Amino acid sequence: MSKKNILKIVIAIVLVSSLFLAGQTLWKRTIGAQDYGVSSSNPIATKVGMNVLKNGGNAVDAAIAISYTLNVVEPYGSGIGGGGGMLISPPDKKATFLDYREEAPQKIDGEREGNSGVPGFVAGMAYAHDKYGSLNMNELLNPAIHYAKEGFKINEPLSFAIQEHEKKLDNREAFYPDGDPLKQGDVLKQPELAETLEKIRDEGASAFYKGSIAEDIEEEGHISTNDLQDYEVKERDPVVGKYGESTVISAPPPFSGTTLIQMLMMMDDANLASIKSDSLFTHYMGQITKVAYKDRIEKLADPEFENQYAQDWTSSQYVNLLNRQLNSTNAGEQYEVDKEHESTTHFVVMDKEGTVVSTTNTLSDFFGSGDYTNGFFLNNQLQNFGDGVNRIESGKRPRTFMAPTVVKTEEGTIGIGSPGGDRIPQMVAQVLYYHMREGKSWSDAVKHKRFAFDSITLEEESSLTKRESAALKSYGYKLGKSDNPMHFGSVQVLQKDEDGHIIGEADARRGGNWAKK
Repeated sequence: MSKKNILKIVIAIVLVSSLFLAGQTLWKRTIGAQDYGVSSSNPIATKVGMNVLKNGGNAVDAAIAISYTLNVVEPYGSGIGGGGGMLISPPDKKATFLDYREEAPQKIDGEREGNSGVPGFVAGMAYAHDKYGSLNMNELLNPAIHYAKEGFKINEPLSFAIQEHEKKLDNREAFYPDGDPLKQGDVLKQPELAETLEKIRDEGASAFYKGSIAEDIEEEGHISTNDLQDYEVKERDPVVGKYGESTVISAPPPFSGTTLIQMLMMMDDANLASIKSDSLFTHYMGQITKVAYKDRIEKLADPEFENQYAQDWTSSQYVNLLNRQLNSTNAGEQYEVDKEHESTTHFVVMDKEGTVVSTTNTLSDFFGSGDYTNGFFLNNQLQNFGDGVNRIESGKRPRTFMAPTVVKTEEGTIGIGSPGGDRIPQMVAQVLYYHMREGKSWSDAVKHKRFAFDSITLEEESSLTKRESAALKSYGYKLGKSDNPMHFGSVQVLQKDEDGHIIGEADARRGGNWAKK
């Protein structure tokens, strides 16, 4: 055989081998792209979401089903009497954000009457379904109706919430069937809530915003049937910023994605990864929190009422100006911080097509205002108004620390978020830092002990060493400790790599659970 023919054979073998390997890679990526997953604070909600995805639903379908299910199994944290925000990030399209936050009733004019804002939850779910869903709404509501009607076993977080809020619940029969609070392991049935959810399933969102349910809400206080009929979901552009080479996409005003992004950018600019001293690291975090939170309280508000230049606020040039305020070796004077309760719930969904949905829903405080009608609790969101740009006005939405987030990295796409009130940006920033800068696994990053700043008071999840305590006191911090695991949020996270494989974690602080397939 001639050298020329041998060369042809070798070239042919190389080409065939290359095509085979390319096919193997393509096959691997195609199979990997079929992975889907859910991370939430409740195993039942995670199971419901996974079933929706298994049955051909997309990430938005699953998010709707999970949201309604959490209303049933976590009635203290979110529900149809409240509101929230949903960040939707498709793999090949621009991300979008659905704002279905509660708003001040029309008859309020500069003064707060009552505690409840006009609920946006049901309108938000209907909007998400009509524009981005794929399955019939019956399939998405039936699981929640089932658990409300047939009941489920109470877990530790729900048992704790029922016992801690006895006065607010006022011996509601469902939670105090014999005058005593239900405990962990007892079965909770909510037939009245099941009936309400069936009406919403059969008649659509109008069943909530018009008719008998709306009239019953009006009887509870200052929300009128006109307020309910006039409620609108706002679809907004998310805020975007850089965390190193990664792109952070988060919730726009009146949500606090800007605050989270600012904190992450300042953490990188300060090169925190190079700091060896735990106490000095903590001091830097205290200063970063102070600067970002002060900026938030001065500017952030409902964009329908106050001009919001959120994309300016997450630019490197603007953050450079914030960095100039990181110039103190002392905690400084007490400063104003919005108070927001640790209630709320967060979950993340990833479907097989690569769409990520990061959702935070809330009633504000645990069990909201405590006002109860048709099987659900009304929010107490009006307490989150304040002064300045966040002053109360008719139709206005109070700002919130909630920040459902998606991060695009070289390694893949991350969906992340947390409940926790005014600690939300701090908790999410810490977990992202531990994973993306210290290289911890998601499991270790989520389990890592947390700390939170309430102005110049440092709250630790674990005990400090004598040296750390002394050092932080020398910086001027007051030290506190919370034994309540709910105080430090409940970070839920999923990450899908370029091959479509999912990794993640669910926070054990509130009984979290995650699954993938």
